Amino acid sequence: MALLPQGPERRKRWVFRPLFLLIIWGLLAVLLLINGVYETKRLKDNLYRLLYDEGSALIAGVEKNAQAVFASAAALEAFPEASALLISSPLNPLAMDDSVVDLVLDLAFQLDRQIGNRAPEENELAGFGKAWHLSLTAWITLHRSLSYPPSREGLLEGDPFYRPLLEGKAAYNIQRIEKKKTGQMEHLYVAIVRKAGEGILAIRADESSLRTLRRRVLLQGLVEDWKGRGEPRYIIFQGEDLEIWASSDLERAGQKEESGFLRQVTARGAREALARELVKDKVFEAAKLVTLEPESRVILRVGLSTERVSEILNADRRNLLLFSLFLLVFGGAGIALISRMENRHLARVREMEEKVRQSEKLSSLANLAAGVAHEIRNPLNAIGMAIQRLQREFAPPLPEAQKEYLRFTDVLRGEVKRVNQIIEQFLFFARPARLDLQPVQIGDVLKDLLLLARETADRQNVRLIDSTGGELPRLHLDRQRIHEALWNLMNNALQAMPRGGKLEVGARYDAHSREVVIQVSDTGEGIPEENLGKIFDYYFTTKEEGMGLGLPLAHKIVRDHGGTIDVDSRAGEGTTFRVNLPVPGEEG
Repeated sequence: MALLPQGPERRKRWVFRPLFLLIIWGLLAVLLLINGVYETKRLKDNLYRLLYDEGSALIAGVEKNAQAVFASAAALEAFPEASALLISSPLNPLAMDDSVVDLVLDLAFQLDRQIGNRAPEENELAGFGKAWHLSLTAWITLHRSLSYPPSREGLLEGDPFYRPLLEGKAAYNIQRIEKKKTGQMEHLYVAIVRKAGEGILAIRADESSLRTLRRRVLLQGLVEDWKGRGEPRYIIFQGEDLEIWASSDLERAGQKEESGFLRQVTARGAREALARELVKDKVFEAAKLVTLEPESRVILRVGLSTERVSEILNADRRNLLLFSLFLLVFGGAGIALISRMENRHLARVREMEEKVRQSEKLSSLANLAAGVAHEIRNPLNAIGMAIQRLQREFAPPLPEAQKEYLRFTDVLRGEVKRVNQIIEQFLFFARPARLDLQPVQIGDVLKDLLLLARETADRQNVRLIDSTGGELPRLHLDRQRIHEALWNLMNNALQAMPRGGKLEVGARYDAHSREVVIQVSDTGEGIPEENLGKIFDYYFTTKEEGMGLGLPLAHKIVRDHGGTIDVDSRAGEGTTFRVNLPVPGEEG
């Protein structure tokens, strides 16, 4: 009959092995990591969706504002007499022309900084003029000139307005030609003396150029107005040719910025905004192609700061990390606790299995003992009686022969008695324990055992040590049985030291567990590790003349008294048996 669990129970034990529990803990860590990554990505997606919605709303607001401003500007151009109603408005033509003059003057200084202290090249003048839609850009000295388009006469007819600059009489000069009817500027001429290089720079803006510049001034004012509200990081108006018309950064105005993203915006048209993240600049940019006038489409770009988003994501990552560590720590503690409880349960199960196994053995012994008692005891009694009769009635008359005869028959009687004792041991294992419990001082029992072992110890050169310490409480024991159990332990120790050694026997009271701990230690041969689990099995022995019943008998007697017996041994170093016997309540 198989007592050890097969199948599910064996798998259950395997589940609670440390390596498998570590794998479970590792899987928990991986799941938490995956969940953390997913939650962070979900939060990031939601935050960037909010940024996209905010950027789209800003684009829509700026677009409507720009369309309204351009529509008003177009109306004023169509009906100049209405400008009198807009004296304090940015759309007032006179105020707008002043802004255009300031812009063109700034452009002249910007071109001077761009050229530096050298003579400009024609392509530089051409590129700058085209970028700002200027009708003429020129470099003039007393001896030579260079312009785009290449026409010096296109600056001003008659006495040139820039002559005072060439003669060193002024640093810059501005010439405005206005319409007589409306007073609105029709042509604009600006010239400046170069700071580092030779000559002067002159710029001309005709009516078409002025119209474009007015639109850019309006857009730049719009950009400054929205930037002042503190919402976007920047706003950029960019033509379909990717030239920047207006920007929060004035230095970028007039430049071209090309990228695959902007080409996608142009190709996509005005359906919806596209977005991208500029990680290096910590900016989330939304862009859309918008129509400001029937024939004028521009790319409107809005940049939003991602610093707040980064702060939220970092805080979320910290919280997820702390939460995951919390779960891992408490999850690991929970797994360890469950493992400990389950291992304790499995230990009790194994103990019960061992008890069942012992019970089966005892049952087998009971059956064997009954058969032995029935089949052997009666013949033994007959043999014993026959030996007694032989000794009494058939002894030889001669003294020497009689002496040898009686010695021989005594040997026969001793062997019969030994066989009978073996039968008694079988019956002891098989029968339920019937103990004659009485108050016993265990120290007295140990003294008797040491006295009994003295002769054998002296013969084997074994030193006996009594290490009993302190006053010991009385125990309720069957003195004869406990004497027999402890003697088996001491006798086993003496047999392990045929060439001398040390045998230490002692007892102490453990108040915490309310037990008396009896210790039998020797310095003998020790027990190999592979045999430690078998020493209390019936008939297990490594001795040629042993029967393997001494230690099982001691184990059964101790267990019948409600105690436990443990062994600690190392091959070649010695063995220690510890017997724990409970103390009655009134004695502890």
